[in-house]
Amino acid sequence: MTTDRTRAGQAIDRGWYAWLIDPLSTVEFENDYYEQRLLHIRRKASAYYAGLLSVSDLDIVLGTHSAGHRDIKLVRDDGDVASREYLNGAGRVRPLEVARHFDNGSTVIFNQLHTRVPTLARLCAALGSRFSSRVQANVYLTPPDAQGFAPHWDVHDVFVLQISGAKRWSIYDTKVRLPLCGQRFEPGTPPGDLSDEFELSPGSTLYLPRGLMHSARSTGQASLHITLGLTAFTWAAFLVESVNAAALEEESLRRNLPREFAREGFPASERERLFSEKLDLLQSRFDPEVVWRRFTDEVLATDVPLFTDLLGQRLRPDRLAPGSRVRRRVGLLTEVATDGETCVLRFCGRELRLPAGAWPALQFATTADEFRVLDLPDCLDAEGKLTLVKRLVKEGVLQRAAQGG
Repeated sequence: MTTDRTRAGQAIDRGWYAWLIDPLSTVEFENDYYEQRLLHIRRKASAYYAGLLSVSDLDIVLGTHSAGHRDIKLVRDDGDVASREYLNGAGRVRPLEVARHFDNGSTVIFNQLHTRVPTLARLCAALGSRFSSRVQANVYLTPPDAQGFAPHWDVHDVFVLQISGAKRWSIYDTKVRLPLCGQRFEPGTPPGDLSDEFELSPGSTLYLPRGLMHSARSTGQASLHITLGLTAFTWAAFLVESVNAAALEEESLRRNLPREFAREGFPASERERLFSEKLDLLQSRFDPEVVWRRFTDEVLATDVPLFTDLLGQRLRPDRLAPGSRVRRRVGLLTEVATDGETCVLRFCGRELRLPAGAWPALQFATTADEFRVLDLPDCLDAEGKLTLVKRLVKEGVLQRAAQGG
């Protein structure tokens, strides 16, 4: 099978990532910091990240989105604020109660705000594309001289983008390097020795690899920052998934262990032989592409932009014509593959299958930044080109350009 993985707005996506950590190069970050050590980028440009989010955006989510406990959470340094104190009987957030708790020193956490704010959705999609990772944006609004969480570590990498105010960060010696999801921080675990302290000022950013213990406290002003969480796929998860997938096909992997394996006298050499036998079976008969495919599909389905124009695209007065200009949707991750008989476009957890002859046109449509309908390769006739573009616009893969033809 031939596969061409493309990401809409690829140049823009690379720009998001480079902009995030500027002036450090992306190569230097990936070689020297990613999964290895803390990075603190200090900037004097306090408004550097201001265009990503404002307090007005938070007010809209709090006051108009009928958010629930999973969407908005309150914490103090001594633990979570009981949800009954700011939810109504239907499980919805009461905005006035949230504001009252903020006045009394609670941090307000807006979870997964990339599902509500387009700029954050595009930023998360760009990072997800670069790191083949699931990415989400949580936002923290902390009152002056307050701490949201006691010292802890995360089981995912994070970028912290300081929007306004400042926080004093404390970094402690790492307890567990690169912890798995099952190695989450247990409340009450004492921190290691203090290794670093610094202030994160507006316009500055911080990268923390998973497992690095930390805490942060606001200074004399309220602090607003974005935390981008990168939940990557580990080799441990890949191997577990591989065994599970192989067991669905191979009966011997579903059988019980020997009845006598726990008895005294069961030979260690026999345990080693049986284990080697199953590993050889897994390696010789199982195609790991199944797991690669599953993880890839999850990235494609998770890191998506917000579709804020689907009805407007359909209701435009100017109809699509051969001379109409269209463009790829910025931030949309797509994959085009062919097996010689059909070609398939994968995006957002969906599949679009077409005859194999449409492969050049489909590949062009998902890699060109902007084009006219008639610019598609001539593997399709004029009517076929228009039909394909109409379908891709309806599916949200393409957008009409500002000036229609």
